[in-house]
Amino acid sequence: MEITWLGHAAFRLKGGGKTLYIDPVEMAYCGVRTKHVFEGLEPADIILLTHDHTDHCNPGSLQPLRTPSTITVGPESCREKLGTLVHVLNPGDSTSVGTVAIRAVYAYNIKRERAPGSPFHPRGSGVGYLLTIDGRTVYHAGDTEPVPEMDGLGPVDVALLPVDGHYTMSPEEAMQCAATVKATTVVPMHFFETPLERVLAAATAYPGINVQALDIGEIWDMQ
Repeated sequence: MEITWLGHAAFRLKGGGKTLYIDPVEMAYCGVRTKHVFEGLEPADIILLTHDHTDHCNPGSLQPLRTPSTITVGPESCREKLGTLVHVLNPGDSTSVGTVAIRAVYAYNIKRERAPGSPFHPRGSGVGYLLTIDGRTVYHAGDTEPVPEMDGLGPVDVALLPVDGHYTMSPEEAMQCAATVKATTVVPMHFFETPLERVLAAATAYPGINVQALDIGEIWDMQ
């Protein structure tokens, strides 16, 4: 299986005879490299969306990747933007496309809020995904903090974890979550202004977890 980071929370996974994208939205803060990468992307067999925020679910970004046979999956919150194009998976729901198994899991804020009582990501509005492809398990956490529902999700081979610390987890919390889901490898994402050095420093507290930091457009072949 191949994993390519496309910047921010966007990834391309290739395996099981499928090309799968997660939150494929081009973000300007990631620089010109992201623009070049998105211009060269091939069509999708599967598109997974974690929630309806524009940096994760943008109809304009999805359109070049879609074909008549593309299957688009997301939580109910994405229906307002994409209508019946979305096959709805809410937390706890599962589906499969060929040999690719997809399970939606909880992703939400507990303490990070726009205003008192108004979390950036309310419980139930978004999801993360557990994917099984070519015998490997990949966890894309979506926009979340450490939440109780992470217990029992693992073990996973790879955890794709946000580390910005404002809308989602800090690097230190991300490594705690990696330990919770028994991840062998962490690929950090959703950085905004978080320096990679802080992520690597946080990982030193968990010597059993490898950090695979990808450059935008870099292909990691999991052999």
